[in-house]
Amino acid sequence: MRENIIKKRGYAVSTVGDELSLEIASYPVTARYLAKRLGDKKLSLCELCCGIGISLIELSSSFRQVTGVDDDSLIIDACKKNLEAANIENYHLIKSDVSNINTLGQIKADIVLYDIPYWSDHGDTVDPERQNPDLQKLVEAIRLHMTENIVIYSPPHITYGEINSIVGPCEFTEIWVDGRHDRNFVFLGTLPLTLGISRIELSSSYFDESK
Repeated sequence: MRENIIKKRGYAVSTVGDELSLEIASYPVTARYLAKRLGDKKLSLCELCCGIGISLIELSSSFRQVTGVDDDSLIIDACKKNLEAANIENYHLIKSDVSNINTLGQIKADIVLYDIPYWSDHGDTVDPERQNPDLQKLVEAIRLHMTENIVIYSPPHITYGEINSIVGPCEFTEIWVDGRHDRNFVFLGTLPLTLGISRIELSSSYFDESK
């Protein structure tokens, strides 16, 4: 099963992580889209709930430094192994609850990515309502202690209206991968190109020079 997920998602064959971590990690193609749109070598980026580092690997070459935060020591260890296997050097990892105000206040980042950790129950192995941080409180904390320039990775079943009622004016971009609605990117601060709903169609081979 692990091998099927790795192949389907386009991860490196050497990617480390348990089955759930692989399943809830991002498609590399979505991070490549963000790297092209937001990348700036003068800027630093932080991903909250970075998981096993799939997005950080893709984004690292487009930013001066990338920082990953996750509260699971095993996940942080897997993330480090994946970054090192990809020869990434400009990274910093922090084991902490992303809701920890002290942690947020110590991180210097020009752009913050927040990947809502659990989008479904994954066969009753997780409880999204209980285990996900309160989105409104977390966004308020990021704005207060880090930056207003935020990208939220949200599940496809969350609507623009729901997000708008929580975070206010935003760019709500539906991301479709190979014809399937994979996620939404919510852009805040100075990052929106326009307010309201937009849609991006990507291929799993997007920016893959080997294809």
